[in-house]
Amino acid sequence: MSHSTANAALLGTWYLREAYAVGPQGQRLFDVYGPRPSGIIQYGADGRMMALITHDGRQRISGLDRQDASERESAVAYKSSIGYAGSYSFDGDWIVHRIDVSTYPNWVGARLRREFRLGDGVVELLTAPQPQNGVETVIKLVWQREPIGLDARPAPASSSIAPATT
Repeated sequence: MSHSTANAALLGTWYLREAYAVGPQGQRLFDVYGPRPSGIIQYGADGRMMALITHDGRQRISGLDRQDASERESAVAYKSSIGYAGSYSFDGDWIVHRIDVSTYPNWVGARLRREFRLGDGVVELLTAPQPQNGVETVIKLVWQREPIGLDARPAPASSSIAPATT
C-alpha cells in the first residue's frame, strides 16, 4: 500500500477497542490499560495527530475542581491515562508520531514508531519489541472506526428550550 493510500485510509477518528502485550511467541500476555480501555486517536490531512487513552475502571476525583484533588487522586489519575499530540509521517510499514505535547513529559520531542496494519474499519498499531518485566514484548493497540461504549453514556439532561420548528 502506498503512503498516500495509507494516509487517506487512516484519516479521521479511531476508537480504541483493545490494547495488550504480545509475548515472543505471539501469545497475548496482559491487557495494558485493563479489559475495557477508552481511547481516541485522530489523524488529520494536515499531518497532525492526537491521541488520548484512559484505563478501564478509573475512579472519579472527589470535588468539583480538578486542582483541588488530593495528591493520591492526582497520582492515580495521571497513572491511568496518557495523551499526546504532534505530527505524523510514514516510514515503510511504520507510522512515526513526533510528539509536541504530552501528559508524559518525557515524550515531548520524542519520535514514537508504530508498525501499522490497516484492515476493514480497523487499524492496528504495534510498538517495536521492548522489555517488560524481563520479557520481550510488543504492545498492540487495536482501533476501530465505530465509537465504543457511547450507548452506555447517560442521556442528555432535558432542556427547557423548545426545539426549533420549520
